[in-house]
Amino acid sequence: MVSATLLSACKGDITGPPSQPPPPGEPPQPVVPEELPLRRLSAVQLQNTVRDVLTRTLGAPEAQVVLQDGTVASQLQSYPRDLRVSIPGESHGGFFRMDQGMQQGHIDTVYSLGLRVGELLGSNTSRRGLLLGPCATDASTANDETCLVDFISRFGRLALRRSLDADDVAFYREAVSEPPVSPLAVQKVVALMLTAPEFLYFVEHGQPDAEGTLTRLTAHELAARLSYHFWQTLPDELLTEAADSGALLTDAGYRQQVERLMGDARAHQALGEFFSQWFRLDDLEEFDTRVGDPIFDAFRGDFTPTRDTRERINGEVADLVTWLVSRDGTLQDVLTDRHAFARSDELAALYGVPRWDGASQPPTFSEPQRSGLLTRIAFLATGSANTRPIIKGYRIRNALLCGSIPPPPADAMMTRVELSPELTTREVVERLTETQGSCPSCHRTRLNPLGFVTENFDALGRFRSTQRLFDTTGQLVGERPVRTDTVPTVVPGDTRSVSSAAEVTQLILDSGQFEECFARQYFRYTFARPESDASDGAVLEALSTAARSRQSLRAVLASVALRPEFQRKDFR
Repeated sequence: MVSATLLSACKGDITGPPSQPPPPGEPPQPVVPEELPLRRLSAVQLQNTVRDVLTRTLGAPEAQVVLQDGTVASQLQSYPRDLRVSIPGESHGGFFRMDQGMQQGHIDTVYSLGLRVGELLGSNTSRRGLLLGPCATDASTANDETCLVDFISRFGRLALRRSLDADDVAFYREAVSEPPVSPLAVQKVVALMLTAPEFLYFVEHGQPDAEGTLTRLTAHELAARLSYHFWQTLPDELLTEAADSGALLTDAGYRQQVERLMGDARAHQALGEFFSQWFRLDDLEEFDTRVGDPIFDAFRGDFTPTRDTRERINGEVADLVTWLVSRDGTLQDVLTDRHAFARSDELAALYGVPRWDGASQPPTFSEPQRSGLLTRIAFLATGSANTRPIIKGYRIRNALLCGSIPPPPADAMMTRVELSPELTTREVVERLTETQGSCPSCHRTRLNPLGFVTENFDALGRFRSTQRLFDTTGQLVGERPVRTDTVPTVVPGDTRSVSSAAEVTQLILDSGQFEECFARQYFRYTFARPESDASDGAVLEALSTAARSRQSLRAVLASVALRPEFQRKDFR
């Protein structure tokens, strides 16, 4: 009954009902931010949590054996992928962590996973000994009851991310009718805990002595929120001990844990996910699907993409961010840093630099035109033989600067920008979008210019000064010089002309829009909901101010957890 109640509280719509104006003559109600009734673990968080629960109870070698079981591995992979939830009014972008919808597939997978993991742990004598201790396998039965109760408390402390009280222990003990340390007894306890709502969801009750609807989280709830925000998994022993002792509820103890989590290498995955989703790197197509197409084969030359090319290209941006964080780089450095983080020979070849070993100082771009983020392959490549200036421009305007773009006319969605054997891609785009209908109002000033400025890089991200033209059989029929001169209008009314990505990057930095956009995007990622300027303005301003003042990226990213809004729950 408890499970059914909790599951029914989970909503797929994170935006909530539209607000209603007050009746005539009544004062408006205070603006308060909306909160999700209940958040579940994301697919990544579920996988990490199962891995870490097993590792901390069995040890890494034995946990790996269980995780590599064919059924367990298949169930973890079959858990429904999170959906990207876009922000109201935007047709692209958004964050996967905002998807809190519950499907039958979630329930079925977790149920089957719990049973299988419980079976693997309970049926193996050695694993039962690791889980329960010597009392599970000795000759005496006098200690079996204590053995099981102790196991319930220890395993539950991990799986449910808090200490179990007497009622909790009694609930799980009553579910076992078999001998206390039998295989089936262990299987039942493990399966029940891995399918419990408190395992799958972030169940937050807040402190019991709170007045009103706004309350600070308990120490263990706060530990879980911190750990999943920074590490995408359950709290480690140090964080749990800080919650147990109450040190986490002190200002000094809390700050110490925030700084420790942010500075740990385990924060790299969450950092990579945030920037990848903000920069919309998942929109990049696979690279090997067009191998065999005559035009693509002629265009790529001796470069042969593989199934891993896309992942390696996107991973380079994550490596950039984690490298900057470890060296007290700033948010602005994300835009301007010129180090190449190519871990593979293929990516190093596209950049024309030595491969990076992941430990030493990364090489610097050799081409002066490659000025930073806008000229990284993840922002240039398309998975085809054709660059896409419109998409490049839209991503900069809408994702990096949070600029709103009205939806295109219905007929425009059917228009494709095809390669021409006579014209450059820029010339094709200009003819299609800047000379007819309602298209010029957006394309000429807001979209195309930001895409044109990097047309001196091809669709694999390689530098070029001319565009090679091919016929339908892949034969080279000519070359035309590419043009990058444009008026990007980063700020409305700005008519300055530029001709390089470096110049556009400087205009972006001068505008302050990148930092303000970061604040919005990081808020959405952190709180798993759209921001409200009225109710969330203090958090947004604090984040953007910290970023604009060129504090270290580590400090800026950690600062959101130091906000009181992060540490409390609203139970309206």
